[in-house]
Amino acid sequence: MSLKVMQRWVLENILYKVRVSQYSIGFVKNEKGSPLVQCAERHKNNLYILKMDLKNFFPSVKRGRVYNQFLQLGYNTYASNLLTNICTLNGSLPQGAVTSPYLANLVCYKMDIRIAGYCNKRDITYTRYADDLVFSCDNRDMLRKIYGMIKKIVEDEGFVVNEKKTRFLSPKVHKEVIGVTVNDGVIKAPKEMKRMVRAMIHHEIVTGDYSDNEKIRGYIAYIDSLEKNYRNKIIKYIEKYLDDTITLFPELVQKFIQNKLYNQIPNMKEHDILSFIAMEDAENYYSMVVNEREEYLSRHGIVI
Repeated sequence: MSLKVMQRWVLENILYKVRVSQYSIGFVKNEKGSPLVQCAERHKNNLYILKMDLKNFFPSVKRGRVYNQFLQLGYNTYASNLLTNICTLNGSLPQGAVTSPYLANLVCYKMDIRIAGYCNKRDITYTRYADDLVFSCDNRDMLRKIYGMIKKIVEDEGFVVNEKKTRFLSPKVHKEVIGVTVNDGVIKAPKEMKRMVRAMIHHEIVTGDYSDNEKIRGYIAYIDSLEKNYRNKIIKYIEKYLDDTITLFPELVQKFIQNKLYNQIPNMKEHDILSFIAMEDAENYYSMVVNEREEYLSRHGIVI
């Protein structure tokens, strides 16, 4: 039996039966809707947002904490040690293991309760999506004041705040909540992501390289889950681009027709967007795609 199969068994038969805190979003069995949307929904009506990030989230959950977690679930020392061996690597939770997110959520239960207890007394909304901590309220000064105490609680619980990623968002700017944009209570996908999707489609058409189909479909389905009819807008974008291209480069249009991207857009399912590209890298990826496209056009003497 492979390690992945054993980890999946532990997740399905042990971990999923244990409740995580109500402030933890994502990685829950039979979760309804996108966790990013769920998070944004809880914060969308508040004026100010504070975002904090935990540095080296999974590696910070050491073997001993995982072992103690299984002991607390009622397993004896032998079973707890065996389960810990299945779920850890090199002394901590490994990136990519199916058990890591849920175990991290269980380990964070006490931290979530402590933070929420502090925030609830001050009428501040708190959520955590893996290593992303989000706070919101209508009192700007109050939100700024909580940073020191939240950092202390986080450190007490064995984690470290990534101060470079701490952000305070006011109503004057679009409020971004872990991968979605909230403005005037309306949830949308970030503009950078939508620009990137169009650039990737453009790149595929002009180069004839459709290796990013799955990635593109995942982004389109994700954005459509936030903004209804986005798929139709993308289809119209493709149709317009093809109309402008067909007389100049019929061979590229024929390649596109032979490809399944266009036909699959209406029926595709949402992919986990975070497993493709982290949002913080979206603009860099967008720039890379644009540069590759321009180099290709220049190399082949194509003027658009």
